[in-house]
Amino acid sequence: MAPSQPAALSAAAGGGGGGDLQQQQQQQHAWEQTDSSQLWSQVQEDADGNLISHTGAIDEATLIRLRRKRLSRADYARSSKRLVRDMIRYVYLVIDLSRCMYDRDPVLPGGTRFDAVLSVVSQFVGEYYDQNPLSHLGLIVVRNGEAEMITRLTGSRTAHAAALVQIRKEVGEALSTNPNGAGGVFSLQNGLEVAGRSLGHMPRYGSREVVVIMGALATCDPGDLLVETLPRLKSASIRVSTVGLTAEVNVCRKISDGTGGIMGVCLDKTHLRDLIMGQCVPPPARPGEIDSDGNRRTRTCEFVQMGFPARRTDDVPSLVHAGRGDRALLARTAYICPRCQSKTAELPADCAVCGLKLVLAPHLARSFHHLFPVPPFAEVPEEVDVAAAVVESNSGAGAADATNGNGKKATKGSDIIGSSPPSCVSSD
Repeated sequence: MAPSQPAALSAAAGGGGGGDLQQQQQQQHAWEQTDSSQLWSQVQEDADGNLISHTGAIDEATLIRLRRKRLSRADYARSSKRLVRDMIRYVYLVIDLSRCMYDRDPVLPGGTRFDAVLSVVSQFVGEYYDQNPLSHLGLIVVRNGEAEMITRLTGSRTAHAAALVQIRKEVGEALSTNPNGAGGVFSLQNGLEVAGRSLGHMPRYGSREVVVIMGALATCDPGDLLVETLPRLKSASIRVSTVGLTAEVNVCRKISDGTGGIMGVCLDKTHLRDLIMGQCVPPPARPGEIDSDGNRRTRTCEFVQMGFPARRTDDVPSLVHAGRGDRALLARTAYICPRCQSKTAELPADCAVCGLKLVLAPHLARSFHHLFPVPPFAEVPEEVDVAAAVVESNSGAGAADATNGNGKKATKGSDIIGSSPPSCVSSD
């Protein structure tokens, strides 16, 4: 009987261990018993842009109303306010290419964070020049703790398109060589310093802006960002806006608020596009700078010399400037500068010889549409029959025209055409 006693003890111990394991599995934490795949669907954004959690279901109409209200506050062109804007902008786009950008995010389906950002940035470049034809744009990438300027401030969208293609090619080669260590860490200070040094030489009559697209949750900087870089950004009147892909970083919030920019975190791919495309609209002009005595200077309008070149086609190809500081190429068709008679390949651009800003009349017209925005539409309640209201208004207008024949002068088409349309700007 002696040999069987240890076996019985071991069997009892084994049974007790299995029971303890089952009891431990039943006594899990509350956060361990929650289905994490459904948590993100409960996170929504309110009208002020803050992230909130809803335990109940929200209908689609409420989400659309919240999005319209948020856009009406963030997109200054949708609000019927008279604001002073800078028609000429100098914007640098700082893109995070650290290792966290090559991870797949369930919020941004269809690939990695890098693929989603590069797709939206390609659309942003075209939309930016369509709405700001007189402005300039530059691209800066940050990877391995270093910032690299891939395109300088220029008015050519073709240069940015070629640079984005080259970035995709370089990233693909880096991932194939070292898939786990490609990209390194992100440095916000280096990206802002490179952009700030270039923007410091731009004219004061233009708006100086930096838009940071950041996917990292930390920044590895060589110095103190809030003590060294932030005062220099304020003194140079540089506005910094940040678009986060994962979460809000405290230092980004402080820099955006301190320079008058916007800080936003995307909820999905559509929200990411809204945040980045919102930077196409010129923000309100910054107030006057503060002098040494502590008094705020009054903003004054400055005149900018512009030239309207003539387009000429020759039989024999000649050297044409492809942009300020860029190489020259052989072409038959070019734009002739009215001051120095040099040839430029595309417009708008700065003359490579005399520096005159060369534009066309449509470029000025497209820049002015931000100064006179269309008033926002009023939402009609669901119980109102819009079709019946339109029919009733048309029938009332027809009855009014019929009564005009009883001794009254009827309204003619020429009178309607000659009448002045209502102004969308208040007369105060």
